Amino acid sequence: MACGCCGGGFAKISKDSFGCSPARNKGAAVCSNKRTIKQADLEVRVLDALANHLMDPDAVQVSCKEYTAERNRLKAAAAGNRKEKEQALDRAKRDHQKLVDAIIAGIPADQVKDRMIDLDTRRQQLERELEQTPAPDTVVFHPSMAEAYRERVTRLIRTLGATEGMEEAKEALRALVERIVLTPAAEGTGLDLTLEGDLAGLLRLAADAEGANTKKASDGAPEVFDISEGIVLVAGVGFEPTTFRL
Repeated sequence: MACGCCGGGFAKISKDSFGCSPARNKGAAVCSNKRTIKQADLEVRVLDALANHLMDPDAVQVSCKEYTAERNRLKAAAAGNRKEKEQALDRAKRDHQKLVDAIIAGIPADQVKDRMIDLDTRRQQLERELEQTPAPDTVVFHPSMAEAYRERVTRLIRTLGATEGMEEAKEALRALVERIVLTPAAEGTGLDLTLEGDLAGLLRLAADAEGANTKKASDGAPEVFDISEGIVLVAGVGFEPTTFRL
C-alpha cells in the first residue's frame, strides 16, 4: 500500500487500522495525509475492485485491441528479420555448394578454400541466430477473457469464507494486486483507493478459468492468451473509470 500524497508506505497504526507512515513518523513537512482506513473496509473495497472493476469488458476490449496491434507489429518486424536471415542462409549454402561442385569439376581446392571457410562460418552463425529467433505467432485475445476472469475471481472470493482452500484463495488474490494507492477523498474524511493489478497475472487467471492458454475460435483457428510481464492495469475503486497503463 502506498500514500497517494507522498508515495510512502501505508502501515498498521492500530489493531485494525492503516495509515501513512511518513505522515506519522516524519511529520507534516513530509506528508499531511493523516487519514486512516479500517482493515475490514480496505478488504471489502479491494475485493469489490478485483471482482467488478479491474476487468471491465469494455475497457479490456479497447486495451487488448491496442496491445495486440502493437505486439503483432513487433512480431511482424521480427518475422521480416527472420526472413532476411533465412534468405541469407540459403544463399550461403548455395554458394558453398557451387564451390564444392567447382572442386569436383577440377578447380584446385586451395583456390577456393578460404571462401569455403568464410561461407561455412557464415552458415553456422545464421543457423545459431535462427535457432534463437523462433517464428512468431499472431497474438489474439479471446473475447470471453473478461468474463472468464470475473467468474474465477468470484469463485476465489467465495472460497475465502470456506475452511478448505481459503489460504490458496488468499494467495491467488494477493498475486493479482500490484499496489494499492490511498489518497484523501475530495469530499468527506475518507480515502479513495486506486488498485493497480498485474495484468499478466490477471490474464493468467482468465486463461486458467477457461482451462487452458489456447482456445479455438468459431472458425477453428487457435486464439491465444498472450502474457506479457510488466504491464499494469489500474482501476479506481467505485469512483473512477477503469484505465490501462501500457
